[in-house]
Amino acid sequence: MNYWLHRISYIAELSYPLLDKGYLTIGFSDFTSNEMIDKALANDWDYFNGKFQEMWGTVPRTRHNLWKFLKFNKGDIVIVPSWGTFFVCEITDDRPLLINNTYSEDLKTWGDKKVTTNGVHLIAENGNAYDLGFARQIKVLYKNISREKFADAKLTSRMKIRQTNALINDLKKSIEKSIENYKANKPIHLHSIIIDKTASLVLDSIKNELNPDKFEKLVKTYFKTIGANEVTIPAKNERNKEGDADIVAVFENIKLIIYTQAKFQKEQISEWGTNQILDYKTNKESIADGYNKIAWVITTANTFNEAAEKIATENEIQLINGLNFSKMLLNAGINLLNTNL
Repeated sequence: MNYWLHRISYIAELSYPLLDKGYLTIGFSDFTSNEMIDKALANDWDYFNGKFQEMWGTVPRTRHNLWKFLKFNKGDIVIVPSWGTFFVCEITDDRPLLINNTYSEDLKTWGDKKVTTNGVHLIAENGNAYDLGFARQIKVLYKNISREKFADAKLTSRMKIRQTNALINDLKKSIEKSIENYKANKPIHLHSIIIDKTASLVLDSIKNELNPDKFEKLVKTYFKTIGANEVTIPAKNERNKEGDADIVAVFENIKLIIYTQAKFQKEQISEWGTNQILDYKTNKESIADGYNKIAWVITTANTFNEAAEKIATENEIQLINGLNFSKMLLNAGINLLNTNL
């Protein structure tokens, strides 16, 4: 399977209605014949060049566009640029079509102008033949994808080339990523890209440069940065204490308290910390002070074990692994990391 770029804007008033009907088109109406198709499929380059010399008296570089178009294969993916958008199509035929094979009685151009045929070409209302010579049967997989939102720099740049078509197998990953983002309605966003690429570096630095006490202070700084009015680290020997919390963050304006276990570990996190924060939160909920109380477990590790995740789900405890916490730090602002811990 190949990936192609192919423009149809030359006779846009008819080529786009044909695209909607499942036909990708190209010009070169002077060469409309089955023999031209047969010779191209047989790789008869001499015949192909000779036909151009015979008909036009020259052998133009643009003939390569027709040659490539006739040799698209079934299953090939074709990107069709439009104004600010693009289509993704799949070739479904085994052989190119003469343009007359696309004709149907309900075929109309933009502006609702009727199209007829003389048996070879498609004909406008004024009697002139449209300069379309060949077609490929296609399935439109995705239509009107926003270039601005979903095409990366490489794909956007390639869609600006002037020639009618081009092989773009080198953009396979860009095309697939654009489709993936379009299907998920996830536009390209520089902020998100930077966060995703940087978070792992932040996490590595946290693991290599901090210790458990400094990690607790980093979590405390995070809560201050996002607007907590008061952030404390409870005494480890707190009297009448059930469970344990490493950090308590109070958000006075919204009457919210977040109790957090901070786990500076590399291995998978067990359910112990989840049970500790659950017991601490449950004990504090007996105090009728008008605050909503929630529990978090923040860790430098990558994962939590199954028991921890089960307890968290059943008791609405937020589990935050190292990578996600690093993204939270970056979203809170890079200046947060400019802190003596």
